[in-house]
Amino acid sequence: MTRGAIGAVRGAVPGYAVLLALLVAGTVFAHREGLTWLRLCGAALSLLALWRLVWHARARLTATGALLRVGAAFGEARSVPWHHIRLITVDAGGSEALLRDGERLRLPAPRGHLAQGPEAFDAAVARLRSAIPEAESGSPALSAPPAGAWTRRRLLLRWAVALVAVAVVAGWSLRSDQPWEAPWWPGSATLASVPDPCAVAEASLAGLGVARSGPEPAEQPTVDEAEGYRSVACQVAHDEARFTLVYRLHPWRGSAEAAPADAAGEYFGWTPYAGGGQDVEGTTWRREDTPSGVELSHRRSNVVITVARQSWALDGQPADAVVEASLLAAGALSALDD
Repeated sequence: MTRGAIGAVRGAVPGYAVLLALLVAGTVFAHREGLTWLRLCGAALSLLALWRLVWHARARLTATGALLRVGAAFGEARSVPWHHIRLITVDAGGSEALLRDGERLRLPAPRGHLAQGPEAFDAAVARLRSAIPEAESGSPALSAPPAGAWTRRRLLLRWAVALVAVAVVAGWSLRSDQPWEAPWWPGSATLASVPDPCAVAEASLAGLGVARSGPEPAEQPTVDEAEGYRSVACQVAHDEARFTLVYRLHPWRGSAEAAPADAAGEYFGWTPYAGGGQDVEGTTWRREDTPSGVELSHRRSNVVITVARQSWALDGQPADAVVEASLLAAGALSALDD
């Protein structure tokens, strides 16, 4: 008899290989982005896919005229002469061979699983039946009780259980990690970076003839990296005042940290400004007036924008101080959308 695999599912090995590659890539991405529960979920599903891949690749049942070769996912395959087998019991939950010395040997096929429909299961049973050398004395009997049939109802039920289990675990992981707070999530309002404040200030105040200012104008903008946020600032000035634009970015740091928008909101909430609100092109900014200047601040998702205008005049703010500060504020907010 020609050697042939019994119950092998065509396409199962490459299919599980592709699934494993996708799961591993997703797990690596979740680890890099700090998604704790999705990482664990991906790792568990990757191990399950690896197990099924190895099982389909190695756990084969092959038959020749004299032997039945029983493959195993891990370990050595075992070849059993037909005359050493007393009975083969077929069941969708797991077939087995009863040897003449009393040992029960689990068989990798025929077996009902997600990648095999009822027709393929019945074909595997028929192929195993035809492989038994009935003409020889001592040939094993084959028992395939109706209760062991792999029906479409059982297949659909197992698929339903598997899909519900994956959906529950994945849904709980998504709810716990909240990846929609990350900047790469489609439609997320969280920002991954902020524009160059010097370029924004120079463009917004181009009509005022400003130039970079501060102790080291050539080193503008200045960056302050701190735990939980990144602050980027720039100072420009003209003959009558100095302008400061600061972007304070609270980045996404994974599910173990506070959501970026919440972290920015917490900082913005306790900032001690009590000067009231200032309308800037339809957006309300927090305003703080001092004897020599005006400061406007606004939060957009995980970014807090602060605009300050400090006058050189000894007699306080000129009448157009708020107008000039509002020009910079409008440009700073608009630049986040570019």
